[in-house]
Amino acid sequence: MFRKDPFITGEYYHLYNRGVDKRVIFKSKNDYERFLMLLFVSNSNLKSFRLDNLVNRQHKIFNEVLILDKGESIVSIGAWCLMTNHFHLLVRQEVDGGITKFMRKLGVGYSMYFNIKYQRAGALFGGLFKSKLIGTDDNYMRQLFGYIHINPLEIEFPEWKDKINQSSINMRKFIESYRYSSYLDYVGTDRVEKSIINPGNFPDYFQGSKSFIEFVENYFINDDLIS
Repeated sequence: MFRKDPFITGEYYHLYNRGVDKRVIFKSKNDYERFLMLLFVSNSNLKSFRLDNLVNRQHKIFNEVLILDKGESIVSIGAWCLMTNHFHLLVRQEVDGGITKFMRKLGVGYSMYFNIKYQRAGALFGGLFKSKLIGTDDNYMRQLFGYIHINPLEIEFPEWKDKINQSSINMRKFIESYRYSSYLDYVGTDRVEKSIINPGNFPDYFQGSKSFIEFVENYFINDDLIS
């Protein structure tokens, strides 16, 4: 498929995809955790590295995949979040063809797991993943850090985009407690999922966790939301 913005090594992209017909793609805690493990192990430059161990459930927790030798990363991940029926990623391509290889491994690996577990067949995702080149728009990338990390509000507060400048304490508490985004990794929570991101390969917008928290809180009153 022809893409408006080809993938160029060293460039940053917003990647996202959702379930076919907007179907739920994460039905349980184990589903979320399997996708997170795949985010880590799919980011490999080794041609011999296979996802069979995960598909066959030989590795059941994130700590077990951390010991796998997956070689160098083919993309850098700066931010991510998982929703019930879609996901968002902010990445930089590190090697030629890196994004395509990474997203293929991620999509095939999770689809195989999901279809085996739920005894279904056919495509899980709604076509080829979507991508947007960030380019030289530094403000756009900075805003993506906010958008991606508050996106989970949609789960508990479906009309959050209409009420963003009237955000409640409950909204803030939900973001702070939501496990399936990289928000906790930027505020200093000690967890294994931090191995997914490579913040050093992204602009240093935040001087520590306090600065990041303040940025996300300020995003709650930003009317110029990314669509």
